[in-house]
Amino acid sequence: MARSRKEGWTIATTRLMKRKTTPGLSIAQSIKDCTDYGKNPVKTEEGKYISAYECDPATVDVEFLLWKSRYKAAIGREQGTDKDVLCYQILQSFLPGEIAPEDANRIGYELAMRWTKGKHQFIVTTHTDKAHIHNHIYYNSTTLDCTHKYRDFLGSGRALGRLSDTLCLENGLSVVKQPKMKSQGKYKNYGEGAGV
Repeated sequence: MARSRKEGWTIATTRLMKRKTTPGLSIAQSIKDCTDYGKNPVKTEEGKYISAYECDPATVDVEFLLWKSRYKAAIGREQGTDKDVLCYQILQSFLPGEIAPEDANRIGYELAMRWTKGKHQFIVTTHTDKAHIHNHIYYNSTTLDCTHKYRDFLGSGRALGRLSDTLCLENGLSVVKQPKMKSQGKYKNYGEGAGV
């Protein structure tokens, strides 16, 4: 289905980021800061567009921390705070006017479930405060069985983008046809132009 595209906006883009301890903050404060940003009531219409897997959105930071403690007890080792990835964050944005917030949240949930294979707790927060509806997805780096942590891999960003594109196409949404690689300059994201 053909859709009009506004010049200067990106469509169905994704980005994967590692979240580590913020300098000057504890591990608990660092996790709380990033998840609180995602759960911002102004951006999520008073929490209307928040969903979660194997955790409660109200206590997601504490639950992520609890699983990290269980991992440490089970494995018996701990990484330095400067090297330990607390959680991963996925940003997923959509073309303005192309998707309803509840559908964006559902697609974000599906993306998180397929990406983590149901092995990690996650929270999906859909922000509606900008022209482009977008998801902030946070998933615990520690698995639910507390036996290992998620390992980022070479090409994970491209793999995540392909998975997001697949979900968008399955739902009749636009995708970037020729995404610019990081080696070719700055990524186009959040309100910047992208070739479609």
